[in-house]
Amino acid sequence: MRAEPENVQAFLQLPNSCNLEIGQTLLTDYEMYHELMCLFQTHNEHRRALDLLAQHGQGSPEGHPLHGVTATVEYLRALGSDHQQIVLEYSRWVLRTNPEMGLTIFSEPMGAATPLPVETVLMHLKAFDEDSLHDRDKGEEAGLRISYLEHIIAQGETSAQYHNALVLLYLDSVQRLKQAQSKSAGALLTAPVRYAAGKEPYPLGMRRRKLMDFLEQSSYYSPERILNKLPMVDLYEERALILSQLGEHENALSIYAHRLGDVQMAQEYCERLYDSASPTTCHVYLDLLKVYLKPPDASAPMTLQALSLMSKYFERVDAAKALDVLPPSTSLRSLLPFFESAIRQNSEVRKSLQISKALLKADHVKISQEYHVRRSRRILITGGKRCKVSQKRIGTSAFAVYPNNVVVLLGERAHPNQVCTYVHTIHECVHAVVHAYEYATQAVLDRCTYNT
Repeated sequence: MRAEPENVQAFLQLPNSCNLEIGQTLLTDYEMYHELMCLFQTHNEHRRALDLLAQHGQGSPEGHPLHGVTATVEYLRALGSDHQQIVLEYSRWVLRTNPEMGLTIFSEPMGAATPLPVETVLMHLKAFDEDSLHDRDKGEEAGLRISYLEHIIAQGETSAQYHNALVLLYLDSVQRLKQAQSKSAGALLTAPVRYAAGKEPYPLGMRRRKLMDFLEQSSYYSPERILNKLPMVDLYEERALILSQLGEHENALSIYAHRLGDVQMAQEYCERLYDSASPTTCHVYLDLLKVYLKPPDASAPMTLQALSLMSKYFERVDAAKALDVLPPSTSLRSLLPFFESAIRQNSEVRKSLQISKALLKADHVKISQEYHVRRSRRILITGGKRCKVSQKRIGTSAFAVYPNNVVVLLGERAHPNQVCTYVHTIHECVHAVVHAYEYATQAVLDRCTYNT
C-alpha cells in the first residue's frame, strides 16, 4: 500500500481474502475511500459501500473522487433486481439531488444486471413526483414517471397498461400546466392568449405536443378509457385524435370543422387518413362533406366549403353519394366545376381502357398465331425410336414430347441434362397454356367493353 498505492484499487476490484475490518482501518487511515468502496463491493457488503458513497457524495467538497451522485449511480446500476430493496433505498437521495441521473439507475442497468420490475419502479418514482408537485406546484416538475415510461416504450414495451399510464400522466400534466397558465394570466389581469394546440409557451406546448403525437402514433393504449378522462369543454384536438383511433371519423371531423372552426385541419385529416383500398377510410372525404352540410347545431350548412371540397377532391368522392348529401336547393351552376372534373377524369379512364383493349387484341392475335403453329407440329415415331430416359422402344406406348422435341415414355422421369424440366404432352402443354391465356384475355376484353 505504501510502495504502490496506485495498484491498490486494481487489486481490491478482484476477488480477494482481505480482512474487512483491518482493511477498512488501513484504507481509512490513508483516506483511500474509493479503494474502501471497492473492498466492500467485492465482499458483497453493498450497504456499507453505499453508505460510504452517500456520505462522501453529499458531504465531501467538490473535486473529491466520490463527490456527487455519479459513483452511487454506477454502483446501483450494476446491482439490478437481485438487490431490489437496496437499489430502491439508496436511490432516494440520488433522485432528490439529481433526478435525471437518478433515473438512469432504473432505465440503464449495467452489465448483467436485470432491470427492476416496471410496476415497482413506477410506484417508487410516484412519491418523488408527488413531492415535486407539492413543493413547487408546477405540473412540469412531475416528470420522472413520464421520462421512465417514455424510455421503456421507446425500447419496445407494448403493454396497454403502460401506454395508458403514459397518456394519463401526459393528460394530468397538461391540465395542471393550463391551470397554472390561467392563474398567471389572471394575476396579471390580462386576457389569455389563444394558441394552436402544441404551440403554447414552454413547457405546456412541449408537453401537449408529446401528448398529441403519442395519441396519434401509439396503437396500444385504450381509446375508450382515455376518452372518458378528457374534459368536455377543452382539449378538443386530443379528443379528435382519440375518435380517429376509434374509427369515428365523422365525429372527429366535426370537431375540426365546427368546434375549432378550422377547415384546413379537417382537410389535412382527410389527406392523412385517406386510403382508397381501406374500407374504413375510403369514404373519409364523404364524411367531411356530411359534416359541412349537416352541422351539429342550428348553424347554417357550410355549402361553399362543401362545393370547394367536391371540386378539389372529385376523384376521392363518390359522385352519386355526394349528390345525395347535397341539399335540394343546390344550384346546378355551382356544381359545374365538380361535374367538369369528374367527366374529364371518366373520359381519361375511358381512353386508357380503349388503348388497353387494342393492345390486348393485338396480343390475342399474336398468341393465336403461335397456338396454330404449335398445333401443326408433328413428331415422327419410327420403329427404332427410343425413350431418352429408359432407352426402351416407344412403339405404340403412350409418350410425352417436350418443347425441345425430346420424346420420353409417359411416366418416365427425365434427366435434367437431357430435356427441359417441365413434363407435359404436346396436347396438355399447348392446350393448357392457350386456354388459360384465352380466358384471361376474354375477361379483360369484357371489362373494357363494359366500361366503354
